[in-house]
Amino acid sequence: MISFALRRLYQDLEQYFCAFLMVLMVFCLGAQVFFRFVLNASLTWSEELSRFAFIWLVYMGAVLGAKERIHIRVTAFHHLLPARARGWVIPAADLLWVSINLTFAWQGALQVGHLLRFSYISPALQWNMALIYAIVPLGFLLMSFRIVEGYWRDWRRGTLGQIPEAAGPDGVPGGGPHPDAARAPESGRAEPTASPDPPASASADGPGGGGPGGPTGREPETGPPGPRPIGGRDEP
Repeated sequence: MISFALRRLYQDLEQYFCAFLMVLMVFCLGAQVFFRFVLNASLTWSEELSRFAFIWLVYMGAVLGAKERIHIRVTAFHHLLPARARGWVIPAADLLWVSINLTFAWQGALQVGHLLRFSYISPALQWNMALIYAIVPLGFLLMSFRIVEGYWRDWRRGTLGQIPEAAGPDGVPGGGPHPDAARAPESGRAEPTASPDPPASASADGPGGGGPGGPTGREPETGPPGPRPIGGRDEP
């Protein structure tokens, strides 16, 4: 039970953290509006805390996008390349992406170290701004880790070299429904339908049959009328 909970926390850490930051930001803004317009007494910390929550939310959302593979990616040219070149174009682009992430993480760590040596305190919350700037190296490092982790999963599944797809409901990349699955039929084109075979009793006479003496009491719409049952009454 504990291992399952830890596994779920590891898999959905970004979702939980983003949800917490979103709730915190909405709470701070709602409290500020309530105190300002209802109680006529503005809060001193709500606006600053909501701004910090928004900054962290942006970086954690980028990490979540890297894990779910939903960042904007141009893949139209990928199908125009030769078959041998398709297997390394996307990994090369992701390698460049990871390199840029590590560069930003290193520069962000230098900035955090500078703020730790020369402290800058926020005016309302009295927090050291090094804690707020720490999301820059942390976010880029987590983003790079999730990218590498995605390639590790692809290598284990044998799908390395394919175009990365967004994860489906089961957490597997490409596991969602195909976009053409729910497409409506085109207008002006009738879908072929198989005509049902007539029932075996369609030409039977008398009660229970499908002829004139059946329960429906209707004559066939086309063709000559069927034989009249012996001793039966005329239809009105």
